[in-house]
Amino acid sequence: MNQTEELIEKIEGNSVDIIKKIKEESIEVYNFLEEQFENSNVEKNYLFQFVYRSFYRLDNAGLTNDFKIEYFKILQKFRTNKVINSETIREIANRLSPILNAKEQESLQFSFITKLLNTIDNKRAIYDSEVARMFNYKRPTKGEFEEKLNVYLKQLEVIQNTYDEIIKNNLLPKTTSLFDETFGKYNLNQIKKLDFIVWSAGKIEKSK
Repeated sequence: MNQTEELIEKIEGNSVDIIKKIKEESIEVYNFLEEQFENSNVEKNYLFQFVYRSFYRLDNAGLTNDFKIEYFKILQKFRTNKVINSETIREIANRLSPILNAKEQESLQFSFITKLLNTIDNKRAIYDSEVARMFNYKRPTKGEFEEKLNVYLKQLEVIQNTYDEIIKNNLLPKTTSLFDETFGKYNLNQIKKLDFIVWSAGKIEKSK
């Protein structure tokens, strides 16, 4: 059984529990953030920033205020980027990583970078610990900055390609149908549905 088949089996076999674990308020908040991003300067929109930090748990990561200021400055600056690729991620990582965290250490906040880019382009997959768990990925802890970033980039590429394959071939029919029955009124795109589904599956997998 390959990685995609294993992922599909885990999700389709727990589809009811996975959908139940997704909170409607989370989708409401996500839509609020998307609307605010589309219609305001998020570098100056402090309500957007407050809700975003809470939704994505930015305030729970031991990051400084300087990091958060730069993060939203980058989000605003890159909002018009027509092309987002690995070089975009490298550029953002190189801007954020030198800003020391609360422990006065440099850090590679890859998950938050993918969330930033998903805000700009909601067809891009998000990488976080719950998604990584479903792909049996471990956080790279050894090596220099570039080595760790390269590992993350390869993992993200697999996740994105897997999502595209699932959508193209309708490989999660039971789970996506349940999602649409429950949350269809929110009109999310297919990648965003998978973000919610795989994240929820990862939470369930963690509790086992």
